[in-house]
Amino acid sequence: MSADLTPGQWAWAAISILFAAVLRGFTGFGFAVVAVPTASLMLPPPLVVAATLLMQTAIGLRDCIAERKRADWRSIRWLVTGALVGTPLGLLGLAVLPIAWIRMALGVLVLIATGVTWRPITHRGPPERRWGWLAGICSGLGNGLAAMSGPPAIVYFLAAETDREVVRSSLLAFFPLASALALVPAAWGGMVGVPSVLIAAFGLPLMLAGGWLGTWLFRHYGKTAYRPIAVIALGLTACATLVRGAAGVLQ
Repeated sequence: MSADLTPGQWAWAAISILFAAVLRGFTGFGFAVVAVPTASLMLPPPLVVAATLLMQTAIGLRDCIAERKRADWRSIRWLVTGALVGTPLGLLGLAVLPIAWIRMALGVLVLIATGVTWRPITHRGPPERRWGWLAGICSGLGNGLAAMSGPPAIVYFLAAETDREVVRSSLLAFFPLASALALVPAAWGGMVGVPSVLIAAFGLPLMLAGGWLGTWLFRHYGKTAYRPIAVIALGLTACATLVRGAAGVLQ
């Protein structure tokens, strides 16, 4: 992956990271779901995925430690076990699929996240190991392909847990573990290098600033605007990514 980015690409990366960080601070999730497909409109997806994995691991480990007492570690272990299988397969797809098809896959993943956000699944019973493993495999696929471990894990926890605090804490603990899990094979495959590290270092301050702004907005407007803003942001991201991917496929 080339380290040569134009000023326009750097500016677009900054906008994408800041926008995604504000959404994460406002909703509690969604950084990779927005940052990866948005930044990939102008930057190579493998470069964006590697940088996002680095940023999510660096920022998320703090959340993992802070939420360790409330998280459902039994379910997290099931998810991580499944992700061990799915992550290498997702990274393989990222390495061999054409960029246009990767963008189409990103758009579909964001549409899934949009649907989960708009109509969240209600509680249906206690967590089951087989569903945790299946959700983990799907999370690993999304994580390797697009640094998006979120949608399957969100579906699983919303369906399996009644306590929303446990759901939030479990997701905050799982995401950095999933990102760290993907970094090892990504580095082994040559995806993590100087360009991705530079983008991650460039983006970390923006991620922190955007998270602070998103948290401030949530405290002031979250009660009335939480779901509409999340759905609109995710929906626009999905549409833009699918249009760009379809244009590449049709060329």
